[in-house]
Amino acid sequence: MQEPDDLSRMADFLYGNGVHLDGCELEEKAAMAEVRRRYPHKPFCLVRRWMLVDLLVAEQTLTGIQASGRLPLLVFAHEVVFDSAGRFAPGDWVRSSLCITCPEDGFFETGNTVYVLLGDGCTKQADYKLLFSIH
Repeated sequence: MQEPDDLSRMADFLYGNGVHLDGCELEEKAAMAEVRRRYPHKPFCLVRRWMLVDLLVAEQTLTGIQASGRLPLLVFAHEVVFDSAGRFAPGDWVRSSLCITCPEDGFFETGNTVYVLLGDGCTKQADYKLLFSIH
């Protein structure tokens, strides 16, 4: 069997099926109030059509990630709803930095932002080179 080409792998990552996950079930205004309550001093970004990406990395890279207090996990979202810091416009896509706390009921924390994962999403695995080739 032939290896899938880069374009096929990219299409599968972006649009293929993943394992279903429930996100934040709050309405947008309630989600904003809750993220401000939980993380009062941190910028936040509400997103839809999201996936949690478990990065496939070499053992040495994994060791370095874990030593820095992060996990090899990030958010990729097809749709930004609202960004409190104004970095992303509604409708933009976004790829987060690495996770520092595991997602809890749709709240995903990185070193500089909390992503509120609105509605349903999924989880997938991806090679970091593939994921970071998206611009």
